[in-house]
Amino acid sequence: MLAVSALLFALAASLLYRNRVSVELWTGHRYSDLRKKNGGTMLKRKVLSMLIFSVCIAAAASAVQAQGRYSNTYSRTDVDNFIRSLESSSDVFSRDFKNFGGTTTNERRAVDRFENAVDRLRSRFNSNNNWWASRTDVQGIMTEARQVNAMMNNARYARPLEQQWRSLRRDINKLADTYDLPDLAGQGGGNGGGWVPPGGGNVPSWAIGTFYGRDSRTGSSLAMTVARNGSVTISVDGNAPVYASLNGTTLNNGPYVSRLSRRGDGFRTTDVNTGEYIDYSRNGNGGGVIEPAPIGGKVPSWAVGQFSGVSPQDGGSITLLIQSNGSVTIRQNGGSPTYASINGTTLTNGPYVSRITRLSNGIRTTDVNNGNYIDYYR
Repeated sequence: MLAVSALLFALAASLLYRNRVSVELWTGHRYSDLRKKNGGTMLKRKVLSMLIFSVCIAAAASAVQAQGRYSNTYSRTDVDNFIRSLESSSDVFSRDFKNFGGTTTNERRAVDRFENAVDRLRSRFNSNNNWWASRTDVQGIMTEARQVNAMMNNARYARPLEQQWRSLRRDINKLADTYDLPDLAGQGGGNGGGWVPPGGGNVPSWAIGTFYGRDSRTGSSLAMTVARNGSVTISVDGNAPVYASLNGTTLNNGPYVSRLSRRGDGFRTTDVNTGEYIDYSRNGNGGGVIEPAPIGGKVPSWAVGQFSGVSPQDGGSITLLIQSNGSVTIRQNGGSPTYASINGTTLTNGPYVSRITRLSNGIRTTDVNNGNYIDYYR
């Protein structure tokens, strides 16, 4: 669209300056009179005004194109009503989820992050006259909603909660469609009529390519493709991508900002606000989380070896392989490994910290924040 606008502008400039009839029709003055006045200054001013008008028309056309297929369909009031419906249903779901027994701290945090993203959209939407300006915040909602959706699909909850989520999911998908974004099933999304996140560039060579990781909060597989110009696509569990940008080593994904640091054949993304991180590598064999350099040590002998346990969330199998240097390999249901470390009796797995204690033929890991524990045996 911009290329077409530039071509029209150049053509208009050429025709307007050379075509006497066009000038006379536009200005209401004879061409010869305009040339005589002030040595042709009046003619130049009239032509300049015509060119400025052409630029405004082209810019307006480009702005409409950049706002997706619903820019002329929905009013700001329409979109405001969509957001109000989402806000109301998300508040009810969040309240009931927290009151429902048997949920873990990590699950409640995922719901909190989603609710906070909705609240952030409401706040920023109220301060903008142009509803399309909130598209980045809607991307943030979709990022958090995918985490909750994966959680709701992979575990069994009370029937009322599942019914609430199905209703809430319809509101989420409606909002995604309004902003030309893929829904929770990865369908749709026109990417905003060619919209590309701003702020990319200066990408280090080691960060260019396709990388694979795993979200330790949900177990979802992640695929991130970084282009030389700083454009980034991120796919969760093979679904349609969301779009981000990389400027230097700063990754902007909606309202979330992370720093990239090089690690082996990949990199680590670290959230600048929470410190949570995800490791990515070029290895595409299911997750591709690279093993960090061990920061553990002083591991008691009874904690060294391979142990097996059962997840209290979904009943899946968990295997821990603990080495004497403090490096820990974790596999869930026989899948790709994630990596952690033990220093003394402190187990650190990304943002999660647990204490290990000795059992008769195994170990117990107890979360230092919520007291949840898992027993493992040789």
